Amino acid sequence: MNLEGLRVIELTHWVAGPLAGQILGEWGADVIHVERAGTGDVTRGNGPFYQGESLYYRSFNRDKRSISLDITKSEGLEILLQLIETADVFITNYTASYLERCGLNYDVIKARNPKVIACYISAFGLYGRYKDKKALDMVMQAMSGQMACNGDPDGIPFKTGTITGDYNGAYQAVQGILIALWGREHTGEGQLVDVAITDALICGLEWRIVEQRLTGKTCLRTGNRRPTVAPCNLYPAKDGYVYIAASSQKMYEGLARLIGDERLNDERFANNTLRVQNVEELEAIICSWLKDKSCDWLVPMLEKAGVPNGPLNTPMDLANGDYVDEKDLVIEVEDPVLGKIPMMGTPIKMSSGYRSEHRGAPKLGQHNREIYQGLLNWSDEKLHEMAEAGLI
Repeated sequence: MNLEGLRVIELTHWVAGPLAGQILGEWGADVIHVERAGTGDVTRGNGPFYQGESLYYRSFNRDKRSISLDITKSEGLEILLQLIETADVFITNYTASYLERCGLNYDVIKARNPKVIACYISAFGLYGRYKDKKALDMVMQAMSGQMACNGDPDGIPFKTGTITGDYNGAYQAVQGILIALWGREHTGEGQLVDVAITDALICGLEWRIVEQRLTGKTCLRTGNRRPTVAPCNLYPAKDGYVYIAASSQKMYEGLARLIGDERLNDERFANNTLRVQNVEELEAIICSWLKDKSCDWLVPMLEKAGVPNGPLNTPMDLANGDYVDEKDLVIEVEDPVLGKIPMMGTPIKMSSGYRSEHRGAPKLGQHNREIYQGLLNWSDEKLHEMAEAGLI
């Protein structure tokens, strides 16, 4: 079983909204991406490019159909609302103020389709002091406290190397949509799903806000260490880096036996609390042991000792290796312009329901005719008129 038969109207741009739609499309939903007439999704112009085509856009827009539409005009808004009347789900990640100006608040949508699940994804949500503030992923990382926790203790804060906020927001949105769809099965009614990406990142601060409120203090940047566990860090070996996370007493004892240095049995390292307090001395011993060890030797030895570990992989290592193929994390997609190309798959594995054949990211307005004529019963003449008027 999958999401076949579920229709999604997606008025989105950039990443979080399109990715949420793509996830639903991967599992069988009919996802219709409504793009700006004439220009389309802004990421169509974003690199990196391959043969002049954006890989950025293609990373978040496969397994869906594309139509073009100008919703800033009253006729265009009415067309969108007619499409929403046919839908199970509506997704947008435009700001609340833009949607208000266009006449696309939830009350309007609910009046046209009381059963639709309307998912609004934005930086700060539909209410609160920042609801109209625009923000990209890096701004949300900064305002959420996540960036303050990332970097060396004595250095400046750093963003993560990838757009973790947008990915987080997309998956939170899909979760909210699926919960709301399950609720509709029991009530027959749709509902509003409001996902604020910054809030999602704040909720990922683990214990820090709670600790601050209870004790007046908490931790920020600890580099690659975990602030509550030792040893837990990225360590240099002879020919690379290995992350070692001996997070329990049993794991630490396994590591100590493997290293074979009597100093690791010292009272300073008797339990995790003491190891955290004396982490500099502890890691000096570990680093001394690691300096003449190769990663290929270390990983299986640590594994045998029961110590969680892993080599530091780059994206190039993963692209040139076979793990991503073994786990079907890279799939083959038939692109309408580039032909067959590799794209990232899904981390969600189920016994059934995932598309066996994937539709590449569409050209702008590629499906105008089949959607406007198929869903709204437009004639060829009306299709031509709307195109000439710049509405589609």
